[in-house]
Amino acid sequence: MRRTWQRSLLAWPWAWLWIALAATTASPGISSASGSAPKTGPAGMTTTTTTTTTTTTTTTMAPSVVQEFRFTQPLYNVSIPENSVGKTFVVPDEKMGIRLGAADGNGEVRYKIVGGDRDKFFKAEERIVGDFCFLLIRTRTGNVDVLNRERKDRYVLEVRATSTRRDGKNRQTTLVDADATVVVTVLDTNDLSPLFYPTEYEVAVPEDTPLHRSVVKVTADDADLGRNGEIYYSFAEENEQFAVHPVSGVITLTRPLRYAERALHELTVLAEDRGALVRFGGGAPSASTTKVTIRVRQVNLHAPEIYVHHLPDVLEHSNADIYAIVRVVDRDEGAHGEIASLDIVGGDPDGHFRVRPVENSADGKSGEYNVEILRLLDREVAPQGYNLTLRALDRGVPQRFSYKSVPVHLADLNDNAPVFNREIYEVKVPETAPVNTPVIRLKVTDADEGKNALVFLEIVGGNEGGEFYINADTGMLYTAVALDAEKKAFYTLTVAAIDQGNAGTRKQSSAKVKIYVVDTNDNDPIFENSEMTVWLDENEPAGTSVVKLTAKDQDSGENAYISYSIDNIRKVPFEIDPFTGVVRTKQLLDYETMKRDYILHVRASDWGLPYRRQTEMQLRVKLRDVNDNRPQFEKVDCAGHVPRYVPIGSEIITVSAIDFDVGNIISYRLVSGNEDACFSLDSTSGVLSVTCDLMDVKVSDREVNLTATDGTHFADVTRVLIHLVNAKRNLGPQAGILTDETGAFECRDTGVARRLTDAIASAEKNNMPSSEDEYAMMPSRYGDNVHAPEFINFPNEIRVNESVAIGTTLAKLLARDRDLGYNGKLVFGISAGDRDSVFRLDADTGDLNVINHLDRERENEYFLNVSVYDLGKPQKSASRMLPVTVLDVNDNAPKFEKTLASFKISENALNGTNVFRANATDADLGENARVTYSLATETNDFRVDPVTGVLSVFGRLDRERQELYELHIRASDNGGFGTDEPPLHSEALVRVTVDDVNDNPPKFALPSYAVKIREDVPTWSVVAVVSATDPDEGPGGVVEYFLSDAAMNGEGFFKIDRVSGTIRTALPLDFEERQVHSLSIIARDRGEPPMSAETVVIVEVVDVNENLHPPVFDDFVVSATVLENQPAGTLVTTLKATDADSVGGDSRVSYTIRGGDGIGIFSIDEQGKHAALDTTALIK
Repeated sequence: MRRTWQRSLLAWPWAWLWIALAATTASPGISSASGSAPKTGPAGMTTTTTTTTTTTTTTTMAPSVVQEFRFTQPLYNVSIPENSVGKTFVVPDEKMGIRLGAADGNGEVRYKIVGGDRDKFFKAEERIVGDFCFLLIRTRTGNVDVLNRERKDRYVLEVRATSTRRDGKNRQTTLVDADATVVVTVLDTNDLSPLFYPTEYEVAVPEDTPLHRSVVKVTADDADLGRNGEIYYSFAEENEQFAVHPVSGVITLTRPLRYAERALHELTVLAEDRGALVRFGGGAPSASTTKVTIRVRQVNLHAPEIYVHHLPDVLEHSNADIYAIVRVVDRDEGAHGEIASLDIVGGDPDGHFRVRPVENSADGKSGEYNVEILRLLDREVAPQGYNLTLRALDRGVPQRFSYKSVPVHLADLNDNAPVFNREIYEVKVPETAPVNTPVIRLKVTDADEGKNALVFLEIVGGNEGGEFYINADTGMLYTAVALDAEKKAFYTLTVAAIDQGNAGTRKQSSAKVKIYVVDTNDNDPIFENSEMTVWLDENEPAGTSVVKLTAKDQDSGENAYISYSIDNIRKVPFEIDPFTGVVRTKQLLDYETMKRDYILHVRASDWGLPYRRQTEMQLRVKLRDVNDNRPQFEKVDCAGHVPRYVPIGSEIITVSAIDFDVGNIISYRLVSGNEDACFSLDSTSGVLSVTCDLMDVKVSDREVNLTATDGTHFADVTRVLIHLVNAKRNLGPQAGILTDETGAFECRDTGVARRLTDAIASAEKNNMPSSEDEYAMMPSRYGDNVHAPEFINFPNEIRVNESVAIGTTLAKLLARDRDLGYNGKLVFGISAGDRDSVFRLDADTGDLNVINHLDRERENEYFLNVSVYDLGKPQKSASRMLPVTVLDVNDNAPKFEKTLASFKISENALNGTNVFRANATDADLGENARVTYSLATETNDFRVDPVTGVLSVFGRLDRERQELYELHIRASDNGGFGTDEPPLHSEALVRVTVDDVNDNPPKFALPSYAVKIREDVPTWSVVAVVSATDPDEGPGGVVEYFLSDAAMNGEGFFKIDRVSGTIRTALPLDFEERQVHSLSIIARDRGEPPMSAETVVIVEVVDVNENLHPPVFDDFVVSATVLENQPAGTLVTTLKATDADSVGGDSRVSYTIRGGDGIGIFSIDEQGKHAALDTTALIK
């Protein structure tokens, strides 16, 4: 085979040259003396093809006649297998070489490798065919070393072509050269064997490892490429216990491991690559092997089983020693079946118990243990007893354990005194509470049980006046008399609780009850003074404090909190702080224009409920006048003419000023304009007169400025403008103000006189006597308690179900009292008849509420003496008898004699087979006690008779569908008819286990399976794993697998493991011989009789490319001639190519013409036996 392979490699380049020559039709070009063309080199780098011309001549030749000389491509890609022998030619991807021109016909072309072949592996050769000089590269002969892809897989060769051109006529020689790059890729051959690492494997596997679970993975490496480097794993010998994946090398378990049968498995795993030399022999490398040692580790399969024998209940605080005897067994053999320990691991945190083995004279251990009591047990510490958790541990590997619960029940002793839920109770009771008002319920518990926990209560101290009593059964504390906070506001009662244990063992305890009698609002606030007069200056700013009033209330709490208010009918310019009683002004008060005397009605109110108590006092506030107004002139800016001849002392004008303040005296003054003292102003009358000879005054106009003052304030300065005129003397004895045309004055009126008149009128109006001033003090709003309370619409009877919820209001009792205030304020109470403390009558609203559970069986009717009281003095009341009938409800559910039962029944039991009879009774009467049975569990396989309670099979049982039934049988009474309440019921649990019979065949997951597998996988490779399930138990659920008789009698390519259903190849597969295998698989159980199922596995064989070698011609050039005008079909020549593949389809050769025949002149048959002219063309 190697010789054939080498021959094919030698023929490849020649075949390529022939194809390239036939397809080339391009004409040669012309090159210059020297030039370069860019080209692409390896890995994308740019190279350059360089052409150089050197001429040696006796006669110089023009450069234009030199033919272009260059490679067809600047870069060529070729390949060659590694380990090739000498004279093996590379295979190019395209034609390599130089097209020759006319100038090259008389020359020589030579190729030489000038770079990239440091190890001298390659040699360049040339061959001229027609006008083309082919470049051939081959391996050199005589080399000791060979190409090795694993060492170097690529060579970049620089090839130079040299052409020597000779012209005999001109005796001229021309040297032309060109460069090209040839990238040689070294192809892989299958020259390496797979190598395992590590070389040996050892693993320990538990014997309970599930089937098809990975056990170990072997790994081998092959440095070859492609299929030469792909590895198949297989066992050296057939093995049904394990399977190895041909590609991944994972070894899986295909049959259960049994330590007792075989503890050690030694496997030899082969690793073979998929190269052609391995497939077809011919010096192929041998397969690698590794040794896999699998040790089966024994597994502890069974956990210990615990069996407990109980002794009678333990009396607390007794000296009992052993409580239970425990036996522990383990079905394993050897060390795995030995019991390592039995311990208490739960339910005993304080260490009251321990486990000790029973001594045996033979071996010291008999598998029996005693549960012993170490300390005195207290039932009250563990009222539910103890639930010990035992754990048994064996000595197997791995260790297995199991748990068992052991309940411990304790009998009670009267060793605990009753305990109040609080040592001290505190409660508040209003002093208005009627007699028999519930005060507080005392809750007492006794950790004992039965009659030892039955407790009675009584008051043993603090109740010397008999103000309270307690219901010994219910623990409710009541008032026995009317309370008065003014006499006694605090009580401390001592209440004792005594259990009802046997005489001599009774125990008791006590608690304190602190009762605070809450004061009611029965006192009015009182002012320190009922009347008061205060003075206040006018013009004080708003918010000025006038006086602070104080009232006191003898009550306590909010009843003593006081609020103040001013209750005048008309608005007054005063306000009072509601909390401090400080009276303040609300605005600025003016004595001249406003009211000067105020009478305020101040009220003090407490914060008591439901009514406030109030009182009033009279506060008189008088305004005190202050000098708060300036004088104001009636007229200002006066101007007039005064003759110069008026005599001294003549009055020329009188000014007048008004002051709004009462009693103020105004005086007048000159301010300016009288420096020469020619004028005089009377301070009292305001008369301005002349005091000098006006003829001596040089100016014609004089301005005199005046003001007025009340001694404190000054008026605004006003001027008097005097025009001095020269007029005839008036000889008359006139000494007054000049009023003729030469001496008249004109002034501007300020209106102050009018404002004064308005102010006086307003003051008179505001200070007129008011009817409010004669308003009498608030009369007492409480009269005498004249009327007694009376009930309204009082019910004749109340009927209530015993199931009524606590807090339910049964009725609202109405009453009225025609008195007012506290005389008409009513409180309600139950005077007698509530011996079970189940009712409470709200003192304020009259609501009759349920405060404890009613029980018709305990008491079916109550006669309540209901009373209503007013809060007047003397107090008055009314009483009525209120019957309360407790109606029976269905409050007792049926009870089963047996609440839990277990049975077994075969799954082929007939319809109607009786399983169990339930029996339940109901403590109620009538319809409430009539019991009806039903199934609360949804099932179609069982039914229960509604009258008799018989549970029977109803339908076909199927253990595979349901093995265990937990049936809840419900016993319902017939109560609640006509009401919204449903009937009461209880349930019993019946566990029914269905025993198996072999009634199910095995079942495959799919009716058919389809798998694909390569034709070259090793023998014993796993093809598929089929699995069928059988829901039956025991042998009927164990499935075995078989090939059908047809499959067994076939070619025997496959076999199946009867235990695991693993299908393996038994013979080599060949796609060319058979592409599909149909296997019929039968799954059969071991039941009696056995049942089976069948499925089909379609195995599709996947073709593997075995056509490794191309056809090779004897030579890449075949020369032939044919005469012209030959008829079509004339034989031209016969070609022959050979294929190195094995005999078969891969080595059959067919022929076609790929190019070079122009327009289809020639044809060739597929066998290559002859080539003939086509009938459509003739050669000329």
